[in-house]
Amino acid sequence: MPINANAVLNRLQDQTIRDRSYLEASFTTNGEAARAANESDEAAAHPIMDKFITDLGSEGIRTLTNFTVTEFETLWSFVDTAMQSAWMEGRDRRSPTSPKDAMFMALTVLKHFSSWEKHTADYGFKAPTFEKLITRVLSVIEPIFYRRFITPVTMAELTQTGQRFAHFPYALYAVDVKFQPSNRPAGRFAEQKHYFSGKYHLYGYKIEAAMSPDGRCVAMSTADPGSVHDLTIMNSRKHVHPVNLAKSASESLVPDHGEQAALHRGSWACLVDMGYIGISHSLRGIHPKRLPAHGSLDASDLERNANVSSHRVIVENFFG
Repeated sequence: MPINANAVLNRLQDQTIRDRSYLEASFTTNGEAARAANESDEAAAHPIMDKFITDLGSEGIRTLTNFTVTEFETLWSFVDTAMQSAWMEGRDRRSPTSPKDAMFMALTVLKHFSSWEKHTADYGFKAPTFEKLITRVLSVIEPIFYRRFITPVTMAELTQTGQRFAHFPYALYAVDVKFQPSNRPAGRFAEQKHYFSGKYHLYGYKIEAAMSPDGRCVAMSTADPGSVHDLTIMNSRKHVHPVNLAKSASESLVPDHGEQAALHRGSWACLVDMGYIGISHSLRGIHPKRLPAHGSLDASDLERNANVSSHRVIVENFFG
């Protein structure tokens, strides 16, 4: 049968006009009801978090997650699109838990370490389902938050804002490691003991963070097994610290008479604790002086050690 192009075009144009008229009439008739229904749906979109806000208030949310409601909403604005997209991916049945509720629970899990069974009792989930949900959230938000909040700092920036370490103005940041307990890993004992910390007598992981004097986290490592020494972790991050501490061409012209300036001419220093003794072979690391065998530290050494420790508190406060 021959095709009548004009007839096809006219029919489709008429159909478009009828559809538009129908939509306009429907909006006039049912617009207010639809808007009210949408507002009702939005109000109940994240019932878990709403329940906690209603019962505990903003201060209760801060205790649970380490963030106030306002701060949580700010964090959510950064990951909203990515979380909504992640919840729509795949052909499996959609999760009945909203993305925002899932992130709220994930932050609670991060703040209060406990077994999956104990956390699930709080929220009414089964442990395997809850573990899968939280893992899914973290896989989405972690790279976004890392790019957003963990950025290198330059000495020029710190100088401009007047926020350098008072006793060590040639130090760019302070470094420390946080031990995070975990469940005993599965597998053979030889594999498990790699995660056992002799210091804490617990299984877990270590995370290294670097904090600038203005309170910013400028670098953070992935999790290492609990038995790995702090110095080993730092030396393994040669793609991070030497690059971050390197002086720019203009910064190299600035007089620097601080400790190890001659040994590491093109680098700023970082402040570390006694666990990093030996770091100066690879990085310009400033650590407290060790008490000599059968000897003692003089007053200037004790004062210097106290100054190093006082500046390093900024990392301990970050970890909480």
